[in-house]
Amino acid sequence: MKKKFEYSGNKFTKIHVWSAGGVVVRKNNNQTEVLICERFSENLIALPKGKPNEGEYEAATAIREVREETGINAIIKNKIKDIFYSFESPNGIINKKVSFFLMEKIDGEISNHDDEFDKVYWEKWDSALNKLSYQGEKDVLEKAIELAKDC
Repeated sequence: MKKKFEYSGNKFTKIHVWSAGGVVVRKNNNQTEVLICERFSENLIALPKGKPNEGEYEAATAIREVREETGINAIIKNKIKDIFYSFESPNGIINKKVSFFLMEKIDGEISNHDDEFDKVYWEKWDSALNKLSYQGEKDVLEKAIELAKDC
């Protein structure tokens, strides 16, 4: 959905987009671990997420993106929360909503992740919390750990 606004005689385009992703958790020796993704060229550590295919709903997008970016097939246990942020692009100001879901691994191997990230690995949740690049995703992880205790 594109909306144009006029401000002080200049035209700005605001573009609203969404994506979805997941916090995949597992227990390993009584420690809760989560999947995180790293891109070396940008010094980025993030949760798996991405854009929808045409006609795809949030949950389906999250499951597919987790599978593609991590090599892990997962099921949704609960919705965690939505985060919102904006950034500038050559096309205008992008207002983005990202919906995150708490997920549990069914099968798959992280060695089968796509090339969007250089490294995908399981990390203890408290260490992952310190490693994530963006505060919004840290907030998502904190909420996911609370929800995981109840699942």
